[in-house]
Amino acid sequence: MRHSRIPERRKTQRRPIFLEGTISFAGRYRLKCLVQNLSGTGAKLTFKTATQTPGEFTLNVFLAGTEAKFLARPRWRGHRSVGVEFAPPPMTNVVWFRDYAQTQVI
Repeated sequence: MRHSRIPERRKTQRRPIFLEGTISFAGRYRLKCLVQNLSGTGAKLTFKTATQTPGEFTLNVFLAGTEAKFLARPRWRGHRSVGVEFAPPPMTNVVWFRDYAQTQVI
């Protein structure tokens, strides 16, 4: 377990969930990412290289042939990682995907 002096500011607990995804923006650009954790309000994404993400984009996550979409906004940025907050209203399949993330035993 990682100990830190930085206070926890997340509104909900995130669950580890290593899935492939993409972010899409400007109607055509797509970047591959790895969704490392997920909660009802946000996620942590990592990229193979340092990446500049826009102020708002669609996160597309693929699971068992189904795609879930989330409208996301960056809350913090690292060298190759971005923490995102999901923007209301929810997009398609969000409830199903969140239920999946909450039922996984890690």
